[in-house]
Amino acid sequence: MKNPAKKINFDFWKELPEVICEVCKEVYRMHRVENFICECCLEKRNITKQQKMLKAYQINHLLEYSNIPKRYRTSHFQIKSAIQKNVADYYIENFTKNSLDEATDILLFGAIGTGKTYLSCAFARELIEKKRIEVKYITEYMLLDLYFKKDYHQFEQYKNSAILIVDEIGKRKLIDWQMIQLEELLSHRFNEMLPTIYISNLTDKEFKLFVGERLADRLNESKIKRFAFSGESFR
Repeated sequence: MKNPAKKINFDFWKELPEVICEVCKEVYRMHRVENFICECCLEKRNITKQQKMLKAYQINHLLEYSNIPKRYRTSHFQIKSAIQKNVADYYIENFTKNSLDEATDILLFGAIGTGKTYLSCAFARELIEKKRIEVKYITEYMLLDLYFKKDYHQFEQYKNSAILIVDEIGKRKLIDWQMIQLEELLSHRFNEMLPTIYISNLTDKEFKLFVGERLADRLNESKIKRFAFSGESFR
């Protein structure tokens, strides 16, 4: 006579000890494991880690190609005057509360050493780190030098940057081809609704004369926001 088949215990898992996931606090039946974390929580942790790595990569990439001068690469907002506070407040309102299509161009003009470049570069770094928005900085001379050297690829990158800071506008007199290229670039940004921050030591009237009647009229049409800097240099 054959031995009867042994009955299989399908509820054997109930005999296992209870183990609690340290993250979600769900209870599992399994062999004891120190510092147990369930599969679901491990997957979420890996996704979070990957997202942090991607964010860090994007920030480093944007900072590397922003062309922000080394002196200002680690700058933070340190308000030293009433005009700097007004500009800082407007930067935040203009570039973070609405879409960039709705952002206005900005002109910072006036006295040397009053914080125009510092403030703009500090905000550019903040935008990159907190919003991962592409911001590029360049002086007028460096921009036109790219075109002169036929580095059209880089020239186009600045031309189409999400936000462009053009410093030292009007520092030197431009010859015809330089004026044409500068006007074409700024007109392109106007037409494509790409906000530009202009920095100049000229007066407001001198700036209008420098960029010419056509571009000055377009900037007025786009409701460019102007801030006049005056007083002693902070340098």
